[in-house]
Amino acid sequence: MEGRRVRIGRLGPIGWLFVVAVVLVTGAVAVNRTSHDHARVAMWGDSLAWEAGASFTRTVRADDHSQVLVRTWGGTAACDWLTDIRDQARRWRPTVAALAFSGNQGTACMRGRDLVAAYREDITRAVELLTDRGVEVVLVDAPPRRDQPVDAAGLTPLDRVWRQIAATHEHTRVAPAGRAISADGRYSATLPCAVGETCGPGGMVTVRSPDGTHFCPLVQPPMTACPVPSPGAIRYGTAIAREALNKPDGTGTSDSDGGDSDPGNGPDRGATVGPGDGQRVAGPPGGHPPRT
Repeated sequence: MEGRRVRIGRLGPIGWLFVVAVVLVTGAVAVNRTSHDHARVAMWGDSLAWEAGASFTRTVRADDHSQVLVRTWGGTAACDWLTDIRDQARRWRPTVAALAFSGNQGTACMRGRDLVAAYREDITRAVELLTDRGVEVVLVDAPPRRDQPVDAAGLTPLDRVWRQIAATHEHTRVAPAGRAISADGRYSATLPCAVGETCGPGGMVTVRSPDGTHFCPLVQPPMTACPVPSPGAIRYGTAIAREALNKPDGTGTSDSDGGDSDPGNGPDRGATVGPGDGQRVAGPPGGHPPRT
């Protein structure tokens, strides 16, 4: 041992630089492996994602040591969240991010803009902000509204935009989560019961709100937690989370479905998910996300 200590002590500056480099590389490999093994899953979205946030969070957290961050608020568009996406990609460092927007256009950053062109531009920007930092991105199909037309494949105009973006950007794929609460992509207020759900007449369960857009089976004021189990919200959040936790298959898209017997509803605003997890929130204080 004495001789060994003498030899190490006689390392010159170049020798010590080599030792330091080996240590740094080994540490980086260890960090990357840890990040890969323990997913950090983020979701940005509007009121539909807000309603589904609790189910999304439970499903992600059930995956061993995965951590979760939910950033959602009703009425928002993708452009409302670009600054936050940039900041959280740098600070919270997600490994995968779900972008779940259904086409709102009432906020300031959407004024005077064509809906489809604006979402194409803004989601593309969000994808680039995330993938440039090594984040896998999942673009989420929203279930169509009652008054919203879909094409022969059951896709809305924004569904088609997501597929175009995924086809031209690496590390980006589509989650057809809206299929979990629609009839082959078409609006339906009720669907056959899944395991764990309380069935109504004819073995059906209500998955959409009376307003034809949201999930709560009862008429509720905007951005108010549903007071009863909301099967549509549970199905949607579970489907998004399962897709986000799937390893990319290289095809750009993959099918997803989901159900969850947990009758929980929308997320508690500003609630902490748990030790070591990211903060689960429904928008910054006041309900207005940071804007670019």
